[in-house]
Amino acid sequence: MTYTIGAADGEDEVEHYYPLRRVPQAVSQRVLWDHLNVLVRPLAKSVAVSAVSSLVFSRDPLVRSTLEERARQSGDAVFSQMQHIYFDNPGLDTVTVRTLSKLGREIAYFGARILRVQVVLGLDPEGRAARNLKAIPATGYDALMVTGLAAGKTLGYFKGGRVLTRLWWDSANPEAPLDLDPGHPKPGVRRYGAPTSLRDMAADIDDLYWARAYGQSIKVTRVGEGATRRWLVSLPGTDHAEYATQPNPADLEANLREELNMPNAMRRGTIDAIRTAMYRDGIAPEAMAEEKVFICGHSQGGMIAAALAATPVEEVGVKVDRILTLGSPTRRLRLRDDVVAVAVEHDQDIVPSLDGTPRRNLDQRVTVQRKLHAPRMNPLFYAHSSSTYTETVRRMERQRIVAPFGRIGKAVGALQDYLPKDGEPSRVFHLYVWQELRSEVDRHPWTNMFDVAAPTGWQPVRYDSEVLIDEEVARPAVERIGELAGHVTSVVASSDVVTAATRLIEGAGDEANRDNGEEENASTIG
Repeated sequence: MTYTIGAADGEDEVEHYYPLRRVPQAVSQRVLWDHLNVLVRPLAKSVAVSAVSSLVFSRDPLVRSTLEERARQSGDAVFSQMQHIYFDNPGLDTVTVRTLSKLGREIAYFGARILRVQVVLGLDPEGRAARNLKAIPATGYDALMVTGLAAGKTLGYFKGGRVLTRLWWDSANPEAPLDLDPGHPKPGVRRYGAPTSLRDMAADIDDLYWARAYGQSIKVTRVGEGATRRWLVSLPGTDHAEYATQPNPADLEANLREELNMPNAMRRGTIDAIRTAMYRDGIAPEAMAEEKVFICGHSQGGMIAAALAATPVEEVGVKVDRILTLGSPTRRLRLRDDVVAVAVEHDQDIVPSLDGTPRRNLDQRVTVQRKLHAPRMNPLFYAHSSSTYTETVRRMERQRIVAPFGRIGKAVGALQDYLPKDGEPSRVFHLYVWQELRSEVDRHPWTNMFDVAAPTGWQPVRYDSEVLIDEEVARPAVERIGELAGHVTSVVASSDVVTAATRLIEGAGDEANRDNGEEENASTIG
């Protein structure tokens, strides 16, 4: 169920019920071109300016710097215009992901054809093609993610090694000297106290983004003692967008793997950080699976929180039964029945739609949405910013005070029950997670192109709009070429070729009329 909160100009925040401005799954992808075609001319101009600036050789540094500055300004203008288009048209992100998923499906078809041809022609003595054929995902979105993983591995970008965790601050001994590894800078945060509200947990995430640690910073808070003990975790999202692996494991590879629900360095580091805090607090390793954990995660952090809340407790090692996700694409996962989950999403934030699914929840989670007003600059960054989500969480908590009943009030109240109560003891841990970088590179990377181990025993939530790979289409190319040649021969050999051509032309005209009608309907819906 989805609820929305917002505020009209000059009014205090109130709850609004309005039809979500989301493009339905049935809308034609022509809508994407209708909105983005205005970028063709400025994009071509930007490319031309960049090409000229790179091709012109001049000894005068002023000439080169002027051309490079013009190229930069041209590219920034196109990027800014694109941001406003997506911000002003919520739902366009869903259509974009669906379009890219179709591209991924075509790539999967192409790969399946090549592999099948190898098998049919006996060019697979080691059985590698047959094994890789089984590894090709069944949906276009999965194929797109696997293609990104395979390309990153093949080109040598993804080379993360061992994952390590370091506890650098403990409220039980705040004056203890830092025990940092050589070359690691001293982290710095401003929020050392235990959170007392959901807004505090979101603000902690905003603070952790600026911690300057060697890896990804995580804040873990123990609340209560004995049977009432529970743990609060503030988990930031993606740290950088570089293709190449960095010491911080919150990277592109972790995002791709999370969308496929595959183990990754950041997920392993998060579990290790939580268990490290528990161990320092005196919890025996065999008893950690009984400890109750509440994770508030932004972006990738929310993806990890949902993955841990969807996995059996015995496989995770800790019991994540409360999650608050902020701007996270998590609808491909079905949560455990014992989990209370609130997903906060902004209408204009494109990140929650990057999982390629419609905004429908097939489990018990509650979605809270907020409609934003466009800022002057960088609207998409503003829509996804952790500070913007912190303000939305504050509004959500105030709304719960006014309306404590209903699904949203009960769900938010269940999350707030894990927060410290008056006089209740707490202990705060600050940790960071990093990964070692492998220096060795496979000398024959293309032989492991499809060496991506998919998780066993898990299937993403399916929606009616998703399309599975058609085995008929994925047959060997040699067979399909033979069928096509036979079909063309039969048409040419028929006695009524003119009539067939006439019908073909009339059919094309009818199809064009239907396309025009669909385009008008799509524009109306969008």
